[in-house]
Amino acid sequence: MRVLYVSYGFPPRGQWGTEYYTHQLALGARERGHDVAVFHPVRDGQRPRYTLERETSEGFPVYLVHNAGDPRKRFADSYSNAGVEEVFERVLEEWRPDLVHFTYLIWGLSVRLPLACRARGIPTVVTLTDFGLVCHRGQMVDHRLRQCHGPHPAATCARCVREPSRYDAEPWRVFAKRWAARALAAVGGAGLVVTPRDVELREAAVRETLAAVDRLVAPTRVVEDVFLGLGVPRERLLHAPYGLREEPFAAARARPDGGAGGGPAGRSGPRIVRFGFLGQLMPHKGAHTLLEAVRILEHRLPESVEPWEVWIYGEGTRGRHRRYAEQLLAGDHGPRVYTCQPFAPFQIVRILSQLDAVVMPSEWDENAPLTALQARAAGVPVLASDVRGITEVIEDGVHGRIFPVGDSARLADAMRDVILGRLGRSAHAGVPVGYAEHLDLIDGLYAELSGAAPPAPTRELEASGA
Repeated sequence: MRVLYVSYGFPPRGQWGTEYYTHQLALGARERGHDVAVFHPVRDGQRPRYTLERETSEGFPVYLVHNAGDPRKRFADSYSNAGVEEVFERVLEEWRPDLVHFTYLIWGLSVRLPLACRARGIPTVVTLTDFGLVCHRGQMVDHRLRQCHGPHPAATCARCVREPSRYDAEPWRVFAKRWAARALAAVGGAGLVVTPRDVELREAAVRETLAAVDRLVAPTRVVEDVFLGLGVPRERLLHAPYGLREEPFAAARARPDGGAGGGPAGRSGPRIVRFGFLGQLMPHKGAHTLLEAVRILEHRLPESVEPWEVWIYGEGTRGRHRRYAEQLLAGDHGPRVYTCQPFAPFQIVRILSQLDAVVMPSEWDENAPLTALQARAAGVPVLASDVRGITEVIEDGVHGRIFPVGDSARLADAMRDVILGRLGRSAHAGVPVGYAEHLDLIDGLYAELSGAAPPAPTRELEASGA
């Protein structure tokens, strides 16, 4: 079968969870005899918009559509883009897939891409990697940076889209933009700010796409519940937790003794307990809670005299919330905190092998984040906030510690357990669903939609090389 994967990115150009998962899918599909290609946008602005570029990555044909972000674009272009759709049609004509599997549909792409597949009689699968189809911000976190548990009526969502957060600009600009947005909204938007009608059109486009897609895959129950609430028939929605290759992570299950201190570059010295934050520096990821926990620990005994440090891997954004990372990292956080450049996706095993715990202080309902699953595969304890998408895959006391959202004192308590040796690498290393089992589910879905005979189930023992 010829399978085309459509994503927001693909290694080495993509470094976050969706891109990593897409790569895992592509590898598994190729190993099972499928011909695989990838289509994704490039947002760096180095080529004119809608340029189609072809390259090869790890033996996979990769089609790139250049589509740099443009702050002047219409709201509709953020979810339905005719230029991207035209390029996608060219790729369908050239690659001629038997099935298209989407792991993303917005932010440089278009929710109408599945409609192009349906017009050609090509079956489609969509893996719901976040809430982007029902929330323009993607995380169900509003402009005040609070969980909104949407979706909500169009008027509520329109206000959230058009009003800046406190991290979007300098305070006086935020104040001015908010009042300007409210004034323009009162007179119909003037084509400059989002109105309820704009949101209604987006919702209609998404509903049309959901009706056209053959199957949707929900990695967590929290995502499944949202889309069932939108009226997606249960028979078209498959709950399938992410699976990833565990073998590479076995090397990280034993933290090297006598680790060097002094940050990621290292230096000789006593073994230092290391905490890692691995993710985007955005408000909903909660790195500010971690830094507050660091300040608490520096004034406690015995933690304040114990050898430990925090490595923050991540970067901010040039768009919305662009001032968050700048403000987060401003000032002196002491000698224990090191800020590091994001790492390539395949370096994750090396990073985890150097950590004693991964900290995930998220403030939105995560969708079984790949970082949590990777840490589980390596046996590295996860200190995570109590949000549904994390607690579905991280059990308190088994895979780490769960603390209330935004509670820096409780996070500090969990970090103390690691520092004092009460919490270490888990004897329950492994992911909830094995890689082979996950591929069996996805492959069975492909066979069902294409009318082909389903593949024989693969035993996890064989897949792990045991």
